[in-house]
Amino acid sequence: MDTALTLYKNFIDDLVDLQQRGDVVAKRVREKHLWPETAAPELVKQNKIIESLSEDDRETMVKMLQAARDGGIHDTLVCLNEQITLNEMRLVINGTELPVEPFGTEMFYDWVARCEGDAWPDEK
Repeated sequence: MDTALTLYKNFIDDLVDLQQRGDVVAKRVREKHLWPETAAPELVKQNKIIESLSEDDRETMVKMLQAARDGGIHDTLVCLNEQITLNEMRLVINGTELPVEPFGTEMFYDWVARCEGDAWPDEK
């Protein structure tokens, strides 16, 4: 059975994997894989903007989209961490409560460090 620490590390690493897979919208923009004309009007409007961009501008847009997505993951972890440390909220997986700041750092810090390729402190 997984220990609480292993569950915590898996939780953070799952978010790292999500970040590294990249944003699906950014991927569509990069590959110029546009939405069908039968899509919602807002998506068809986005197609026109994407089509008008140079390859270099599309790549800049891809980086902006990915940064926005990464910021959302980070900000969610900041919010979760604040709720956990200030309001005693707890994360529970399969009946096991995840530890709070097991390495003396916030969840969002652990996520950023893992995104950067750092090892877990107990695995160095």
